[in-house]
Amino acid sequence: MPRPRVGQDPVMQVIAVNNPSTAGQRVTVARSLSVAILLLLAGGALAWLTLGTPLVTSFMPYGRPTPLQVAGGIVVWGFAIVVPAAFLIMGVARLAAVVEALAGRRPRKVTPHLASALGPDHIAATDLVLPGGRRLHELVLGPFGIAVLGAVPPPSFSRHVGSRWEIRDERGQWVPIEDPIQRASRDAERVRGWLAAEDRDFLVKVFAAVVTEDERVERSATCAVLRPAELSPWLAALPAQRGLNAARREQLVERIRSIAAG
Repeated sequence: MPRPRVGQDPVMQVIAVNNPSTAGQRVTVARSLSVAILLLLAGGALAWLTLGTPLVTSFMPYGRPTPLQVAGGIVVWGFAIVVPAAFLIMGVARLAAVVEALAGRRPRKVTPHLASALGPDHIAATDLVLPGGRRLHELVLGPFGIAVLGAVPPPSFSRHVGSRWEIRDERGQWVPIEDPIQRASRDAERVRGWLAAEDRDFLVKVFAAVVTEDERVERSATCAVLRPAELSPWLAALPAQRGLNAARREQLVERIRSIAAG
């Protein structure tokens, strides 16, 4: 079970849990990479057999070939040129898709940038898993309450029209995903419900925001959309919640740490 790492920054604490990729994700990436390598090897081997050996020329007719022999020679040379090239192109495309997917899905956390911008009355947490299995990208606790920060996949391998989002997988195919704006709003509701389940006397204010450079993403009534440079001023501008005293804040910190520890 991964243990949470608590970074004692001079201005802000960060609770982080290193969650490695699941076995299924590792198998998918390994399978795609293996297929790419096999395609490249097959293309290279076929290219060597057809161009580096007399295999193809042995099928070529000599003298005055018949029309059938001419047609056969065309088929052989077409195979020698098209098939190895097709294997090589498919292998390169599959390998590029794997590399792009791995690079695009690398975690992009904003809390390291927040650590130097927010005061000691803030605490951030990453990769928390709520009871029930819902994973949170990032969360910030401050005088205002809690802000749930969502993630948006990079535009290089995602696309969307309205609330319909798709992401390109390792095979280069587009598959639907949950709308990041709606997901952040739902995550905020789940955090609100999780906290209210044990303390009904005090309801913590929970905000939702998505941090992205993608100008195509639009805010909703329940979720703000911010550029990275706008996040710290936005958090600082949120009004302090009355009743969120030091004792209640410490209780919230302990609850966050409890699910970070698993």
